[in-house]
Amino acid sequence: MANCRLAGAVAAGALALLAAGCGSDTTPADHRQALGEYVNRVEPIRLGINELLDRADPILGGYADGDLSAAEARRRLGHLERGVADYAVRIAALEPVPDEVRGVHDAYAHTFVLQDTYLSALVAALHERDFEDLPQFQNAQRAAIIAWRTRLQVLADRWRAKLPADLQVAGRGEISPSPTGD
Repeated sequence: MANCRLAGAVAAGALALLAAGCGSDTTPADHRQALGEYVNRVEPIRLGINELLDRADPILGGYADGDLSAAEARRRLGHLERGVADYAVRIAALEPVPDEVRGVHDAYAHTFVLQDTYLSALVAALHERDFEDLPQFQNAQRAAIIAWRTRLQVLADRWRAKLPADLQVAGRGEISPSPTGD
């Protein structure tokens, strides 16, 4: 029985070594290309959600100033929230994701879900102007975005890839719109 376990352990170890050796002939140029293709697929989603979220503050400011009714602000923010939900699905479905980026990509994609959750709660809170119980996700979102951005930079440096210049601002500044539009 012990010999069977030992043989099984040796076979498992050999398979693990074989699997670890797979892909070892991947060149830095291959990695650079995969990273570039990944970033090219992410960029329209990243920039799109940023543009969408930039439209929230004027809506909230108009509501805070009395220029928009609660119903109109809810309608407009609800439209934005549905757009954020669409981007959350798009980033989660993005494939292929290089293995070296998978963990931070998944965390980055989750920030879109958190943003959708926040906007849904904000839309619900508008009518009563009850913003005290809004979810506080900004720190978690910022940490995930900065970890993602940092990992991309580390890999770009390693493989001599070029990243978009504006990627360095990801995770800085306001993450979620202020309920008062500030």
